[in-house]
Amino acid sequence: MKKKDIFNGFTLFIVIVCLLTLTLNMINKRFWLADFRVYYSAAHQLLSGGQVYNISFDSGSGYYKYSPVMLLVFLPYCIFSYPVASLIHFVILGIAFWYTFILIRDLLKTYLFKDEGTKEYLLLFLSSLPIMLYLSRELYLGNINILLLMLCCLSLRSFLSGKPLPGSLFLSIVFIAKPYYLLLLLPLLIRKKWKALTGITVIIATEIILAFIISGPSQSIRLYTEWFNVMLTHDQDFPTRNSLEYILQHNLIPSLPEYSQYIIFALICLLGALFIYRNIIFERNHPKPGLAESDLCFELFLLIALLPNLVKADWAQFMLSTPIIAFMIFYIAKQKIYWLIPVLVILFFFFSANSDDLLGSDLSHKLFMMGLMGISNLFLVVLSLFLFLDYRKKETALHQPLQ
Repeated sequence: MKKKDIFNGFTLFIVIVCLLTLTLNMINKRFWLADFRVYYSAAHQLLSGGQVYNISFDSGSGYYKYSPVMLLVFLPYCIFSYPVASLIHFVILGIAFWYTFILIRDLLKTYLFKDEGTKEYLLLFLSSLPIMLYLSRELYLGNINILLLMLCCLSLRSFLSGKPLPGSLFLSIVFIAKPYYLLLLLPLLIRKKWKALTGITVIIATEIILAFIISGPSQSIRLYTEWFNVMLTHDQDFPTRNSLEYILQHNLIPSLPEYSQYIIFALICLLGALFIYRNIIFERNHPKPGLAESDLCFELFLLIALLPNLVKADWAQFMLSTPIIAFMIFYIAKQKIYWLIPVLVILFFFFSANSDDLLGSDLSHKLFMMGLMGISNLFLVVLSLFLFLDYRKKETALHQPLQ
């Protein structure tokens, strides 16, 4: 990492945002990190042989929902008291947020736009603004969404640079944390990245075996059985308002059956597969160094951004759209497509301004119940897809041999 990646205006901006968030939460006595308290308490329960699942560690949805293996990640926090551990976790989240943007910047520059760009930190700043609401919630709850996004970006960078083993390690941790991220295997499968797929399989199996050794066979079987039941219950009861299933049910098809979420997921997989096949055919017809890598980069960006619309999850997960938001802002600046800026501003308003503090509780609740955050995310995904196709068309024309 270069020195200028650390000492710049964007880094200062992130530090200020994190410090302000920490200070305000401390002053208002709201430095709770409720989700992290659940992870911390569940890890303590594992150490003492107590109940991990089906027990509330905090008010609201204070149940531990991740896999038993993920508890190994949270065990080191148990060395510290909760106040100290929560502060350490807060700092880690802030660093992860900053580093994720650096990774996205590097991926865009190396595999898509392939130039330095004199205003890259200004563009990073602009890319971060639409997800400030999500950052605030992430830091308030102490969730790990930004850590998973960082691992996805690290994995993608490893795969694209010809290092499948570390890429498999990073992605396997993500899959163990939240299995629905398995959608990201789609480009690897279709593109026949067998080394990466084999590595992911072996690493996940090793992590599960390690958990069995540490906890013992009987306790491990009990933990995995309870985890599976918790996932089923969470999927049925979570009051999402931004999934594709809810958007269709609320706005178009009120009688949509409950199993439709699986049909929607399968349909998205099919459409994603067709898009990837289309890219592969294009690569064969227009052989050019780095073309497959840039396509794979955008394919994973796109699938990551779609995840919050496919599952019943907290709205804070819409921060997963950060890579496509950065892609659009970088591309608009590069191509000087300034007429798109008002369109993005409108989409960003519904995507990232739904806050009680900004809109008032009544209006904010109405927008939330309409699923406008989820709808806006879908429009952002579609717009990024059109911009990518425009990018690919212009790149091909630029490198077309003269007749």
